Amino acid sequence: VGIKVTKVGSVPVKDENTHPFSYNMNVAEDLENNRLFFLDQKEAIIYAYSPLNAESGNVEKIWELGIDSAPDGLDLSYEFPFSAGTWRVHQVIPSKEEDEIIVVFGSLTLPTGWTKPSASLPAPGAYPGYVSVGKDFVEDYYRIGNLPADVEIYGGWVRSYSMYDVFYKFNLKNNVLSYPRPFFALENQMIPGHQGGGTATLKDGTILYSVGDCLLFGHDGHYAPQDDLESCGKILRIDPTELDSYEVVAKGVRNSQHMKIHIEDGGESLSKKKGKRGGKKKSGKADWGNLVFADIGGVTAEEVNAVSVADLLDTEHIENFGWGRNTRDGKAREGTFYISTGIGGKLGDQPPYQGDAPVPEPGYIQPWIQFGRSENDFFYGIASFCLSETSLDELKIIWTEFNTGLILGSFDDYNLEDYTGPANGYKIKLYDEDMMYLENGLNDLVDKELGGGASRGDPRMFNYPDGTAGVFIERTGVFYRLEEISL
Repeated sequence: VGIKVTKVGSVPVKDENTHPFSYNMNVAEDLENNRLFFLDQKEAIIYAYSPLNAESGNVEKIWELGIDSAPDGLDLSYEFPFSAGTWRVHQVIPSKEEDEIIVVFGSLTLPTGWTKPSASLPAPGAYPGYVSVGKDFVEDYYRIGNLPADVEIYGGWVRSYSMYDVFYKFNLKNNVLSYPRPFFALENQMIPGHQGGGTATLKDGTILYSVGDCLLFGHDGHYAPQDDLESCGKILRIDPTELDSYEVVAKGVRNSQHMKIHIEDGGESLSKKKGKRGGKKKSGKADWGNLVFADIGGVTAEEVNAVSVADLLDTEHIENFGWGRNTRDGKAREGTFYISTGIGGKLGDQPPYQGDAPVPEPGYIQPWIQFGRSENDFFYGIASFCLSETSLDELKIIWTEFNTGLILGSFDDYNLEDYTGPANGYKIKLYDEDMMYLENGLNDLVDKELGGGASRGDPRMFNYPDGTAGVFIERTGVFYRLEEISL
């Protein structure tokens, strides 16, 4: 099989943000309301797109910092030299309330009247240690401040900051945002690293949100992702109807930027269809579907994970996806592998592989999909995935990553009951709308738009409201439809 890529529309992109690594954009689904939101996270602009109303793929700007005021108390005016870590608008999340959406801002300050965040970084000074090949000592991994000179690329000139993901409910009427109300604030570290941002809205209106491990690249996650009392390295369930209300529902998650609730044919979740792992009690939510999420790896394993929402919400036992160092056995995990401590601030080979974990490994949920770098493919961060019974026939899932422009896929469903290891994945040949082969995958489309041999575009997959598969290229602002074809 192959995949046909058809251009649908585009989002405005500033010329200076089409250079390599100068952009930070994303796409958010609001399928129940037949719309998508395209986010210029760096510039703090939100666009709405409704296929039912739009002509020729047009989008409509609904919020822009500078034209619209930041909510009271927030400081979004900072300049951070790492574009991919600049999240003035971090995420847009569907709400279960009529004419309402949720916007997550990345701010240096809390909303007016707030004196502390809802969920904090680890206590100051709790995690001192060394970073960089020069073994520079830092007093706090989560509040590094000026990066030591030996930190690769960013050392000696980039400063990290404590910042806040601040969640606001907005009224949305006729594509106009109004009446912002904050209800949750998460403390994180603005640093070239892992700020998460994957999100999904559950049937009851609560939100699943991936925090990221809050660390500089190169580490093994340290202990916080395995500590049930910390928010870093977790998936939180946040209640937008109450202030500061959340619970930890999963741990050991490194840097998930894309999540999706998937209801299988017949409305069955993995829990209802295949039974509970480890004899866990039922939570009464077997028809709430399955959470599928991508988790960006270090250098060993990029992952797609799957778990039933019923299992996730039964917090008598918190689901564990492995990232971080566990205090019970002293091991750190990535995919189905053990990894060593790593060197914070060193790119390309940290934290290194240390050995194979058992498959399955009791107490851990291992990946549906995992893949790593090879001599021929320098995969660099799983960007996103797509599940589409409309666009895909033989393929069960497709996914992509930031660097190569390739689309990969698998013909295998996730098996929770008889897990024997990650499913097989394959590179899928891509063709444009004229059926011309795209030798360099989606990167050929970047060159087509920008010229000059442009390549990496940082693609983000999504679903259109009709269920078809799509992909959005951050660097160009162009979005496409994807369709499985027979070769």
